Amino acid sequence: MIFQDKEHEKMFNKLCKEMPYLDNFHMSLAYLLTLDTVLRDHIGALYDVKKDVIIFDGLSKPFQTHTSLKTTRLAFNLWSGTVYDSDPPETYIDKNGEKAYIPSKYYAPNNIFNCNYTPFYMEALRIRFEIFM
Repeated sequence: MIFQDKEHEKMFNKLCKEMPYLDNFHMSLAYLLTLDTVLRDHIGALYDVKKDVIIFDGLSKPFQTHTSLKTTRLAFNLWSGTVYDSDPPETYIDKNGEKAYIPSKYYAPNNIFNCNYTPFYMEALRIRFEIFM
């Protein structure tokens, strides 16, 4: 496993010890939420360890930066497959009169992976999908 720095590795191990399970979902979440200082300092605003749930409201907190939003969205997507920025997601009525969810364009790979964290995002994918190279 590659880490951005020693602090990333230290905080990843600390968060993993606090999590109720240590499966690929939890490990990829811990890996991404401890990637940089912005998210490390606000893990509690993004993930509730006791309830074992992600916190969608964390996406709209003022601490978020352009890059930390990418990291958070990837973490949330790998956790639950979400492509929405709110819970419940925004909806619209489709052509059949049915309620449908509006996916966020910010979850598209071209919006997430165009930054310096791409090697670490790829590592999170390897962790989540158990890809060993």
